[in-house]
Amino acid sequence: MRSFLPGVFVSLSLAAGCANGSTPAFQEPPSPILPPGTGGGGGGAGNPPSLPPTVTLSVKPPPISGGTLAVGLDGTFAVAADPDRDAIYGVDLETRSLVYTVPLHAGDEPGRVVEDAGFQLVHVALRGSGDLLTIDEHTGAIVARRNVCPAPRGVAWEWATDLVWVACATGELVAFPSRGGAAVHRWVIERDLRDVVFDDQGLGVTSFRSAEILRIGSDGTVTRRYSPQAFGGTSTHVMWRAVTTTSGLTLAVHQAESLSLIQTQVQGGYGGGGCGPDVVFGTMASSGPPAPGGSIDSIDGGGGVPGCPPPIVTAQYTVLDSSGNTKFAALFAGVLPVDVAISRDGKRVAIAAPGNNYTSSISSYFTAGVPSETSYVTSYVDVRPEGQLYDSHGLNNQPIAVGYDADDNVVLQSREPASLWIETPSGPYVVPLSGESRRDTGHDVFHTQAGALIACASCHPEGGDDGHVWQLDGNPRRTPSLRGTIAGTAPYHWPGDEPDLVALANDVYTKRMDGAPLDPGQMSALSGWVEKIPAPPAPSWVDANAAQRGKQLFFQPAVGCAGCHSGAKLTNNLTMNIGTGGSFQVPPLVGVGWRTPLLHDGCATTIADRFGRCATPQHGSIGSLSAQDISDLGTFLETL
Repeated sequence: MRSFLPGVFVSLSLAAGCANGSTPAFQEPPSPILPPGTGGGGGGAGNPPSLPPTVTLSVKPPPISGGTLAVGLDGTFAVAADPDRDAIYGVDLETRSLVYTVPLHAGDEPGRVVEDAGFQLVHVALRGSGDLLTIDEHTGAIVARRNVCPAPRGVAWEWATDLVWVACATGELVAFPSRGGAAVHRWVIERDLRDVVFDDQGLGVTSFRSAEILRIGSDGTVTRRYSPQAFGGTSTHVMWRAVTTTSGLTLAVHQAESLSLIQTQVQGGYGGGGCGPDVVFGTMASSGPPAPGGSIDSIDGGGGVPGCPPPIVTAQYTVLDSSGNTKFAALFAGVLPVDVAISRDGKRVAIAAPGNNYTSSISSYFTAGVPSETSYVTSYVDVRPEGQLYDSHGLNNQPIAVGYDADDNVVLQSREPASLWIETPSGPYVVPLSGESRRDTGHDVFHTQAGALIACASCHPEGGDDGHVWQLDGNPRRTPSLRGTIAGTAPYHWPGDEPDLVALANDVYTKRMDGAPLDPGQMSALSGWVEKIPAPPAPSWVDANAAQRGKQLFFQPAVGCAGCHSGAKLTNNLTMNIGTGGSFQVPPLVGVGWRTPLLHDGCATTIADRFGRCATPQHGSIGSLSAQDISDLGTFLETL
């Protein structure tokens, strides 16, 4: 039995669990998966990128999202979405030639792609316009364009019902008939949905920042949720991509983020705190009890410093069964692991890591094995660095999506220049997709690791935030979002101690992330790109009447919200003490519903918490408001 999966084709050869049906616990063996010299470190001795000459674009390219490639049922044809150029390409993998280009509307920003194996159609989520586009796979002819939601993200075709499911970052989960027509299911699940997955447990969706998998019942309710198990001393965050296999396994690439104390005054503190250039990462396998204290025994700092911490954000490749048990996991030196694909024989995966771009000493794509039911206990999978992609000028390219062709060759989609790379035993074949350059230095600086195996986008994925609360110098600090919040809101950081973006970049990028000092052109390009990150859209499910009532309350002087949250970004840019533990910047409220938890320490896991357990007498005059008033205020904030 074989079944088509989003972007890949696999045989029914993978095991869903151990041979005896048990679910063993984890330990973390002292077994490295990368050789010394491939990691990053602090102390100013990391792996700085070699950025090309500075160039800026008037129309800024969008943040990297990844996962924009689908290889068809027989492995001979691929469809690639290009969010930078608002286009879709069809490529014959046998002749290695571009067959068609489908130009889209400016700002459509095509994202996830899935083939409908029954009718040779391809469905593309248009992240910018909120539509689902359906095209003929082999001609590119547009069959249908249907509005879905404000922020479509994941897309999958369900063969049993011939429905196309779309998951939205604004919380909607929508199902359409494959060949056209209105939605047959439209459920509101929760914000931050990402990929749609199907296995023997039915329908599931992933959550982007919390890195959870949510199982969805037939009525659209969440029946249970689970996350990959993170290594000791880290938490699971930012699941960039998840794909399923016919044997009931889910393969996910996500981030593991530090729970330890982070020293911000140490050079390279975000990359291990001065441990040196070499970091060896490790694996977990299902073989016995957890390691005492949950330590990562396989971490070794450069210069033979045992126990040296890894970067504060690491990439993790995880295998889960359909019951939610983490069967295997490995850390590897992939910055921004945005996509993963499985080979047709079901034995290997390929992973794209565009954050490793421009750094000759580390790879930008990786391959790894998929353990079988007998190897969960007896062996560990090697996540191997494979290499870099180079254009005709010798410049690195950012791999943003991966797949496998009919011969199980890795197919990689490069962002700039737009091309497909087919990695064959005799060498790579390159299929150019577009001659339009979308290279922007600000975009490059933001997405490329600075020197200590961490990029700006590691904590600000897709220009937003990771939802994580860090321990910075002993103080809990939630990552702020950059979506529409930067221009005109200086000073920056929660204490307001960064007077402008230049000071912030010198502190964070150059010092904490171990990056080389940015020259004036690079600094200007970075500022220009970050300031243009668009604000996120509001969800479709907000009660307009309640939001209007909440807006009126918000701007009533007696309530006190607008006294501090004023102006276009809803902030007065002041540092104030409102009884939450110190003096902190008044945050912009643009997109506030997208970035829970709220407040500097992440106290409010929901907007309602802000008015409940996290409220203080100095934080607005809400004591006289009714429960309905508070609810209306929260509804208004959801619209911002």
